[in-house]
Amino acid sequence: MRLLSVLFITAASGFAAGPWLETQIAQPILVPRQTLLEAEVHLASRVKPIPAIADSGEWDRYAARLRAQILDNVIFRGEAAKWRDTPTRVEWLDTLPGNGYRVKKFRYEVIPGMWLPGLLYEPEQLSGRVPAIVNLNGHEGDGKANSYIQERCINLAKKGMLAFNNEWFGTGQMAIPGFVHYRLNQIDLTGTSGLAPYFLAQKRLVDIALQHPNADTDRLGVTGLSGGGWQTILLSSLDPRVKLAAPLAGYSSFVTRTQFPEMDLGDSEQTPVDLGVYADYTHLTAMVAANALQFGNNAREKCGFRAD
Repeated sequence: MRLLSVLFITAASGFAAGPWLETQIAQPILVPRQTLLEAEVHLASRVKPIPAIADSGEWDRYAARLRAQILDNVIFRGEAAKWRDTPTRVEWLDTLPGNGYRVKKFRYEVIPGMWLPGLLYEPEQLSGRVPAIVNLNGHEGDGKANSYIQERCINLAKKGMLAFNNEWFGTGQMAIPGFVHYRLNQIDLTGTSGLAPYFLAQKRLVDIALQHPNADTDRLGVTGLSGGGWQTILLSSLDPRVKLAAPLAGYSSFVTRTQFPEMDLGDSEQTPVDLGVYADYTHLTAMVAANALQFGNNAREKCGFRAD
């Protein structure tokens, strides 16, 4: 009150503030980082925890309810509900020979009129039922042309598996203005889920993989790095057809993100509208059960998501 009185008298009298007043005004009112810490506590306290579960039956029922809530209220909100079961097309194009494998080009509709390109890496000698692996790309600018993605898919094919790889929005052939990642935000503003095309791009690719005459439906795996890791956990938690999920450095709990904002808060698709109302990424990780999960994260590398 004394300082406020001095300020008022000084201002009213027209006198310039002296050294004492300048010293007083220069003193901090809040301790360092107080507002940041209060914001972190506020946000972290509102992240939904996983409830105590008594047995596997109770977990299955809980996971089924949660899966339905995320699909109905987050991914297929608004106009996107009509896209969920809309028939779409796939077109097979050229076949390229390789050393012990071949590459088949295709393109498929995510929603009617929205096409993505894809590749199937197939063993040169193929018979019977074999595992099918969906390989999801991250934010690498060259998309499915990225060398390590090609090497992984070739390696899988030469080991007798079917390796599917699609292009991701904003990368490779889809690095065009209409398909940049942040168009998602504009779709959200219309009242429709901007996340829906992302999920449908993954789900439709699984549909294509399981339609292959040699695909073993009991051995469908999904993997990806960075943004591909995020796609892997989203798809594997919401689509029980995935039997093995191997996400690498693609996501972390919302609590971790509040504690380490200097690392990576995630892109718009990784922090979609309303997901936190229903689930954290801890829930999505647990929802892969009872299927297999091979989980990997990093510490302080360029992907950003903290292992702890």
